Order: sequence, then structure tokens, then C-alpha cells
Amino acid sequence: MYTREHFSVPLPLMCDFVQEKSFGVLATFHDGRIHTSPLPLDLREAEDGELFVAGHVARANNMAEAFAGGPPATVTVLGPDTYVPAEWFGTRSRIPTWLYCAVEISGRLEISDATRTREDVVVLIDRLQKRAVAGSTWTLGEIPENLAEGYLRNIVGFRLLDLEFKSCFRLNQRKGGTDSLAGALADSDETDRLELARLVLQPPTTTAAPNA
Repeated sequence: MYTREHFSVPLPLMCDFVQEKSFGVLATFHDGRIHTSPLPLDLREAEDGELFVAGHVARANNMAEAFAGGPPATVTVLGPDTYVPAEWFGTRSRIPTWLYCAVEISGRLEISDATRTREDVVVLIDRLQKRAVAGSTWTLGEIPENLAEGYLRNIVGFRLLDLEFKSCFRLNQRKGGTDSLAGALADSDETDRLELARLVLQPPTTTAAPNA
């Protein structure tokens, strides 16, 4: 992913962003083809403090064939985005652009055995359940055992290890017209634009400079 220093956010913010979304596109290369899959993802720490991403794909997915070889792979997690017309900058002499937030995580794929796959599925479900339903106590154990085991047999778990992170939060940094842009975004009823209205005024990037 192409990025610039002033579009990059600190690692803790990248981790928070990925954990909040918990969904991205995994890409890898196998047998002369690029394979991609959109899927749920769980970024967390191992016992030694190293970060890893856990996930799974359907066993019928051709991408699963690549996992055993431990290939390099990349996960892309996207946040809010929008097209920006010139008028939103308060002038007609600006080139239209696109605002967006994205984090890219690259590493080495490692296939998971049945025990670790189940563990990772349970951990992910538990975290997302508690976030989606206040006070939720639902667990995978509430599904009839034959259905749960059938589901687990039909997926292939993996972990992405030895991680490298990149981020690109393109929020009009170092450009003019920010106040006008934020106002135009805030006038929208679209969730992405409302979120971007806040972000362009206070970019979370490491070297953000005043750009009003």
C-alpha cells in the first residue's frame, strides 16, 4: 500500500482500528494466482507479546490450499471513505479527490490445527458478541454439538505472523479548505462522511499539521 509519513497513524491506533473493524480482505499468492477473501479477523497478542492475526476461510475456498506452504500474505482493513468534489473545499479550482482510512498488515501465513482453529473462533465470537449485545452470555456451546463440529470441520483456520503494519489515513492533511470540507461532510446523512467530518479536523496521523 502506498502511503506517506503524514498519512500514517501510530501502531496503537492501527491496532485499535483493526480490532474495531474486525473485518478485512486477505490476499496471498498460490499456484500462479492471486487469491483474495473478505473475512472476519482477530488481531491480538500471543503469550510472548507478539501480535498476530487469527482468521479462517471455508475449506472449499481455493485460498485454503495456499496455507500449508506458509506463504506471505496481506490483510487490508478499510474504514470510512468518500469522494470529495472540488466545491466542498470552498473553491472550484481544486482537483476532486478521495478521502479514506486503511490499515495494511503483512506477514507469514501459518495453518492452524483443529484445536487452535476452534480456540480462535471461540475467542473472536466471544469478543464480538459482547460488543454487539450488551451483557451477552451466548457461546458456541449453545449450538448442538453436531452442528458446531460440522461447521468447524468445514473451515480452515490460520494465523498471520511476523507482522508489518502500514496505514494511510488520507484526510486532507497539509491542504487548505479543511473547515469548508468538514462542513460539507457534516451536512451529509451518510455515516462515513460524518465520521470523516470529525477526522479531517483532527487527523490522528503522527505528523498532522494545521491545514485549515
